[in-house]
Amino acid sequence: MAHHLTGIDHTLLAAADLEAARETYRRLGFTLTPRGRHVGWATGNYCIMFPQNYVELLGIAEPGGYTAGLEEMLAARGEGVHKIILGTGDAMAARASLAAAGFDPSEPQSLSRALELPEGEVMPSFTLVHLPAAATPGLSMFLVQHLTPDLLRRPDWLVHPNGAETLAGVVVVVDEPVALEGPYERLLGAGNAVRTDRMVAARVGRESILFVTQDDLSTLFPDLDHAERATPYVAGMRFRVHNPDAAAVWLKTAGVDHVRSLDGTVLVPAEAAHGCFLEFSSRQ
Repeated sequence: MAHHLTGIDHTLLAAADLEAARETYRRLGFTLTPRGRHVGWATGNYCIMFPQNYVELLGIAEPGGYTAGLEEMLAARGEGVHKIILGTGDAMAARASLAAAGFDPSEPQSLSRALELPEGEVMPSFTLVHLPAAATPGLSMFLVQHLTPDLLRRPDWLVHPNGAETLAGVVVVVDEPVALEGPYERLLGAGNAVRTDRMVAARVGRESILFVTQDDLSTLFPDLDHAERATPYVAGMRFRVHNPDAAAVWLKTAGVDHVRSLDGTVLVPAEAAHGCFLEFSSRQ
């Protein structure tokens, strides 16, 4: 991809109650890391790790402190996936490339979080580069370079009882998807944003971002009820599983509300997953 980008590094799901979100996603069949706390901030997280990407459940761990806009985000838009974070192996080179292309990226920012392991805290560290809203219409995005990748993944964190193997992509509802083809091809590189009828699929490394209208969302996922929400918003996360039947068995045993599509895909409604629907499929 262009600008030293490697793909979707992770999604950020804002949760009103971090511990409740952790319990929800445990019941959904995901293995979660121990809790992390952002150094100098009031936010904490639990992560659902895959070999190449992950989902971050973000919430307020210490009320009254700095939350980097999380409180305002929850008040304005409620729970759900509010940011998509792009990966890079070289934040400085990515910033230079983006700046040369006229994207006006921020200066690199350092961030660490204390990860509470049984044997004691470790301190994963990152470099962030933020992008202006005009560079990523329909989504809030920034870049991350992991400086301590060996601290982020342990073999037992990568095995999920529901069979999820990776985060395959997200579905985003916008008013005019076709207007996003040009901006995302410019950001991601030629051929990485493809228009199909009224939808635009942006290929981000191994993952995809599907931009659709509210009407198309109902057409694509007719087995779910889709509440009207202010656009743009991330409607769902898509996970690849080896066996959707096994995922359905887990969810049924755990008492989680879900439906099956005609092609066997398993869907969990947004109200059962803190603001965005989940899709489990072997066909992504």
